[in-house]
Amino acid sequence: MAAVLLATSTACSAGKTSSRSANSPTIQPPKDFRVTFLSEATNIVHGVAISSNGERALTSSVEEAADPPHGSVSLWDLSDPLRPRASALIPDRGGTALKVALSGDGRHAVTTNLRGELTLWDLSDPSNPTSRRLAAKRVTSLALNYDGRYAISGGDEGVHFWDLTNPNQPRKEMLLGMGKYSTDWYEVAISADAKRALVSHQSGNGEGGVMVYDLSNPANPEGYSLIRNADYHSSNTVALSGDGNTALVGYHHWTTYNNFVTYWDLRTWDKTELRPMTGWKITPDTGGSVVQWEIALNHDGKRALIAQRNDPAPKDEPNPPRSEVQLWALDTLAGFPRFSPTG
Repeated sequence: MAAVLLATSTACSAGKTSSRSANSPTIQPPKDFRVTFLSEATNIVHGVAISSNGERALTSSVEEAADPPHGSVSLWDLSDPLRPRASALIPDRGGTALKVALSGDGRHAVTTNLRGELTLWDLSDPSNPTSRRLAAKRVTSLALNYDGRYAISGGDEGVHFWDLTNPNQPRKEMLLGMGKYSTDWYEVAISADAKRALVSHQSGNGEGGVMVYDLSNPANPEGYSLIRNADYHSSNTVALSGDGNTALVGYHHWTTYNNFVTYWDLRTWDKTELRPMTGWKITPDTGGSVVQWEIALNHDGKRALIAQRNDPAPKDEPNPPRSEVQLWALDTLAGFPRFSPTG
């Protein structure tokens, strides 16, 4: 089991990724490494993103239930995973960033607010970031490739692939149209070379699943069904490693209300459903207040950011659960149970 979990390929599919950016952080974490580097009072929703080398991360903290909503974005230095250091990117102002995306090189970011509007950030000089608004609306999830030239977004208008080569004239193409239910939603991820994308679709009646898109020819993208929702399991969030070989998929169970995260080795997938997909459940069944996970992976799939998204707790709750963001070293963990949504 451990050999399968830890054998993520280190081959770099993004030709521009340096050997340093494809490696793990300089300081190696100990066995069974999971550290909470952000912990806040309940009713806070987090967005998470991580760079290819795992040394830079972006987190958003938004209190949606506040009137007006408010939140902030922090840029993290994780070069020493035992001593994460944060600096404010966007100060507390009007729920600025519900979701965040970070390019693999750590130099570009995108944030989306509660209205689904997008903002592009240049982080070349982290002490003096610059921003520009991107013409978009009702976006609920997004991801950037290694150099920030391409992006993928999901929202009320479906799933789109963005060409940001010229930020003054961004172009987008639809990959997947909007669903037939008003409650349909999409979560997205993209590889470092922008040639593979991962999309989870959950419809109002629990149908959907996870799609893989081959974007080698952006003018003619090819979509494949990787995992179908089944046995009351619905995928509701995804992360993809920069090399495109590893995926994390968050699940919700419609009868037990449990939520958990699964790990998938995509090197065994051959663009067919003839061979049943099997992953590993890496978080325990968590019901109660947890409604969704926010997840992100570095280039080789060995470092992950995992955050719980909680239901707002009643104001009179004496001991509400805290909202946390954890850094996981997946290559130091083992012993997870197998998981297949088809039983």
